[in-house]
Amino acid sequence: MFTPAPNNASSGFSRQRFLGGALALGGATVLSACGTSTAPSTSGSASRSASASGGPQRVVALSTGHLDYCLALGIVPVGLAVAVSEATDSRGIPDYIKQRFGDRHDLDSIQVVGQRMSPDLEKVAGLKPDLILSNKRADKGLTEKLTGIARTVQTNGGSEQFKADLKIVAEAFGKAADGERLLADYEGRAHAWGQKRGTSDTISLVRGKGDQYLYFGTLALASIVGADAGLTRPPAQQFSDTASRPLSLEQVGLLEADWLFYSFPGGSGDFAEAPLWKKLPAVVEGRAFPVDVDPWFLNASTVAADRVLADMQRFMSA
Repeated sequence: MFTPAPNNASSGFSRQRFLGGALALGGATVLSACGTSTAPSTSGSASRSASASGGPQRVVALSTGHLDYCLALGIVPVGLAVAVSEATDSRGIPDYIKQRFGDRHDLDSIQVVGQRMSPDLEKVAGLKPDLILSNKRADKGLTEKLTGIARTVQTNGGSEQFKADLKIVAEAFGKAADGERLLADYEGRAHAWGQKRGTSDTISLVRGKGDQYLYFGTLALASIVGADAGLTRPPAQQFSDTASRPLSLEQVGLLEADWLFYSFPGGSGDFAEAPLWKKLPAVVEGRAFPVDVDPWFLNASTVAADRVLADMQRFMSA
């Protein structure tokens, strides 16, 4: 696994070198997206060059959600910071992204620049980006360093913001209309399926994380997809103060719902062998299904939402 260089003086990559690199690229524009309505600015020779050729040409994406949006909008980033999970390859690109875009885009050309919370800034600068996609949850010090390399656009981050973040990325690429079309297409299919189904069944969401288990509230991507399709959450999963809460074996009853979707990768599969789990009505009646942890619980984008919606349609129509 790649280990990012530390962001301190001992790394040999000082702020002065950042500024020098930025000047070599023809000037950088500092951008902080303040809310979902902020439109990215364009100035400096790097931005003018990108605009002259129809938009940014060398994009570094600092999360897989950003990667989803880039590919959906027809742009292959030159660099990517990753969060490796059990459902990704050794390069950190989730399987569902490879399945969706592997035949259309050269994903092997994307250079991994480290982990998303601590990217290797020398590698980022070496790619000579004209746009860096970050988010507001990044460390302030990291954001300052990124804006010293190239124009940086910040998304909100968080599953509950995935629709607004698509708008920000699409506008940064000069593809606002394409972003609106992607969102309208997803929402149209979700609403149409909900109307065709004609029921507001409850869905329960749970996953394993190492030796812990988490159940999810209304902020989770899969919960939002369910709501878009007219599905509801059981009372115990209506919380919105956090995306998820810890779950013990003794609390399995909190998962009771018409349909149950779970991901127990690695050693967390023991949960599904617990007697209380096996007594849940959804499990007894064959309405509990294992799902891919990446799109369902780790990533947030319309691409992930498309996958979640397709899974729901497949499982709930069986």
